[in-house]
Amino acid sequence: MGKSAQQYFSNKEDSQAKSAYLRAQYAEVKPLAFYDAVLGAADTDFPLCVAHTESAEGHRLANYENVLEMLVASGGRSDSFVYPAKYYNAYPKQKLMHELRCLYIDLDKVDAKSLRRLCQKGFYGQRPTYLVNSGNGVHLVYVLTQPLAAYHWAKDLLREMHSSLLRFFRKHRFAADLGTGLSHAYRIVGSLTKLGQTCRAYRVGKCVEVGQLAASLGICWQRPVSKSGKVSYNHKEKQPRKGSPARRGFYDYLVHTIEARTQEGHRYSSLFALACVGHKCHRAVEGILEDAVRLAAKLGLPKHEAEHAVAACNPEKAQTVRAATLEGWLGWSFDHKTKRNGRTRAEHLAEIAERRTAASRRRVTDYLERHPKATISEIARTLAMGRKTVAKYFHEWLEALRDKVVQQAKAMLGASPAAKPSDCTTDCTAVSIESVGPSPTVITSDYPSTATNPDSRPTISTAPSATIDTPVDTSREEGPGRRAFLAYFARMRHSLRHYLPLRASSAPRSAQEEEKGIKKADFWRPASPLEDAHPCSLQPD
Repeated sequence: MGKSAQQYFSNKEDSQAKSAYLRAQYAEVKPLAFYDAVLGAADTDFPLCVAHTESAEGHRLANYENVLEMLVASGGRSDSFVYPAKYYNAYPKQKLMHELRCLYIDLDKVDAKSLRRLCQKGFYGQRPTYLVNSGNGVHLVYVLTQPLAAYHWAKDLLREMHSSLLRFFRKHRFAADLGTGLSHAYRIVGSLTKLGQTCRAYRVGKCVEVGQLAASLGICWQRPVSKSGKVSYNHKEKQPRKGSPARRGFYDYLVHTIEARTQEGHRYSSLFALACVGHKCHRAVEGILEDAVRLAAKLGLPKHEAEHAVAACNPEKAQTVRAATLEGWLGWSFDHKTKRNGRTRAEHLAEIAERRTAASRRRVTDYLERHPKATISEIARTLAMGRKTVAKYFHEWLEALRDKVVQQAKAMLGASPAAKPSDCTTDCTAVSIESVGPSPTVITSDYPSTATNPDSRPTISTAPSATIDTPVDTSREEGPGRRAFLAYFARMRHSLRHYLPLRASSAPRSAQEEEKGIKKADFWRPASPLEDAHPCSLQPD
């Protein structure tokens, strides 16, 4: 018999002796109960990660949704190793670790004599929860009382605790593998060892509290403090989540719509979405459960799935669920009501622009009604508007005022019963109103002619129809129509002169005009006769 064969049988006998001693000292734990305590219940987001080192398919990593499936696939193999933690994306890397429930200590080359010494010494004060006979060595498993979320600061402290435990057992002359860490795979309990024996687990002690285990190793389990004195990693108490509240009618809308629109594949998630909306609407849990059970019966789901959907919904997290997430769970989109009242986007924007234009025009008009002598620059400064915008609305308002004056003058002339066409040309002042271009021109006889105003404002152009020596029939100058028109014309003249803008000679020059070198003389215009005329000057001599 060769040396390797002798070593094989020697190791096999030693492993059988260790198993016999452990059975006599401790109670054996079934693999299913062992992994339920070490790994917890697996779910679709965090499946169990297993490495098959001699896989014939070439895929070393495998993921299993539950412990039973893992044990069935690895029961007859000697190359199966499990990672005792949960990882994001089911990839066993320390940076992606999500949750940790235990600390594994791997002791190599532990024979029956060394194992007896370890157990009799009470593990030198560091009694584990489970002891696993892995063949040539043993595994000490320290199960924590509460699963730990793998924050950065927690992983740093756990790595330090793991290294301290390895160094602790090396001091007592055990071959602890310092190369193992938190993300390390260990032989599956229930699978075969290198010697062809079954890997078994035994209950040794109780679950340990992470703070007490750290204190026994001389480590303070506490969040680190930054240099500024503030505790890092969110030391404040967790505040309740705040989300946008849902309308109470939205819950009733879902209750009536889920039954009609939900397709197969979204039935359970639809009930879960209903529970989230119910919590957002501050509905009682009993009422949500009753609606979920009723809908489950109509959708063809068992009652326990409806109860599980309602129980799995966290009321705090439900407050922050968005509409897009709810639509993904439901499998259909909500009936969104447009806020444009059926208008297209272009029509809606055009209406908004029209409203803003009307509001700006109304601001300028109201200011001119209160301050009739205000200039365009003054209005622009007071209302914080552009000069071009103010000028546009100012001229629109002035044009409307002219049209109103012209219409009223026409109405006054048409209502004069005593006036005749022949009288207006010989004995009294004849007034005719004509529309020339964009602005009306008032032509008055018996007065010297003046030049036409170049800025399209109402001007007076006179032509002599009668001389001073021409006799005037004074018996007709006091007719009721003529007196009424003269009085109205005087009022119109005084009203209109307030709305005429000031001359450019009295207005300050702007910075743009200074830069362009524009002279004030370019802004001069002749004065309107209405500005300096007197009501008495309208009376014939």
